[in-house]
Amino acid sequence: MSRARPDYDRLGLHEGSFYLYPSLGLLETYDSNIFATQTGVSDDFYTTLAPALSILSDWSRHAMALNANGQFNWYAKHSSENANNASVNGQGRLDIETGSYFAASAAYSLLHEARSAPVAVANVKQPTQYTTTTGYLGYVRDEGRIGLHADASVTSYSFNNNTTFGGQNVIETDRDRIEYVGALRASYEILPEQPYQAFVRLVGNSRQYHSIDQLQLQTNGVSARRNSHGFEVDAGTAIQITRILTGDIYAGYLEQDYQSPLFHSPSGPGFGGDLLWSVTDLTSLKGAFSRTIVETDLVGASSATETNVSLSAEHELRRNIILVGGLGYIHDDYSGTSRSDDNYAANVGARYLLNRVWRVSADVSYGQRASNVGGQDYNRVLATVGVEAGF
Repeated sequence: MSRARPDYDRLGLHEGSFYLYPSLGLLETYDSNIFATQTGVSDDFYTTLAPALSILSDWSRHAMALNANGQFNWYAKHSSENANNASVNGQGRLDIETGSYFAASAAYSLLHEARSAPVAVANVKQPTQYTTTTGYLGYVRDEGRIGLHADASVTSYSFNNNTTFGGQNVIETDRDRIEYVGALRASYEILPEQPYQAFVRLVGNSRQYHSIDQLQLQTNGVSARRNSHGFEVDAGTAIQITRILTGDIYAGYLEQDYQSPLFHSPSGPGFGGDLLWSVTDLTSLKGAFSRTIVETDLVGASSATETNVSLSAEHELRRNIILVGGLGYIHDDYSGTSRSDDNYAANVGARYLLNRVWRVSADVSYGQRASNVGGQDYNRVLATVGVEAGF
């Protein structure tokens, strides 16, 4: 998908030292289970308007980029599901010398929580709206056999309260929080001029909530803030098994400590990696796997230990027709409870590049959740066709 196609790649609009890439997409989607429920299933069609704009610098040194996009959904029968999402982000790179630079970015997103989210309240009138604001600063040094990456980010989450169909208020602002993350990675090139690189990485985080968990209080009569701090330490290597099979893998240990004794503090092995197999010049397979601790607001659970495995394929049927497909599996163990979920996903699709301006897409995906908690299972089919124009 990332291969250059000179006859079909968009040229952009050149304005001074910048390139502008505007686009507008129109999609029609059929959703077989819009509320992601096990019983009382409802289906619907929805139309999506997706404008986007990217502005990239054209400098010999340093770089800047600005990206903005929107996703406006209108349902045919269930107007309560209509949602307007948008995001904007800016990025910059300050070159110091060859192989050494500073990077910074800032982003803001207006989003709606998916009905399929485990923490989503089933009977609210509309999907819960929330915003994220993120700042990032990093330093990279890759010149020579020793490399160094240092990163720091801060992300703020802000949720809007909701209302059930019965008129009851649902407090969501107790999910408001700020997450701080810092990472340091040192690498060593084992064999010069070869893609064998060993690395060690240390990641630390702090998750600070603005108020106590109200749903936990209403359910159990006691509660506290979900404040926590954690770390992950890994060792890994970039590898080249053959000329056409490359990737990187790592393994280590992770832990998340919660301030309140009401919440269990999980720990254990962490791992991850990805592989790229260039089967032929026209076909590639990508595999990825990971095990991490993710935040959740599920009653009684402090977090979820998540194991993720995915496989995707891309095939160039013709120069301007690309076929895609994928399989995915996610297992979530909710720390402090007996609940565990198995999530399965599969998708197939096609991309047709008519010319530099017009593109057509078609996708069909299947998703399923199997939980050991009653009433949490569901399956759904999404089928989408779309057209996009851009410069």
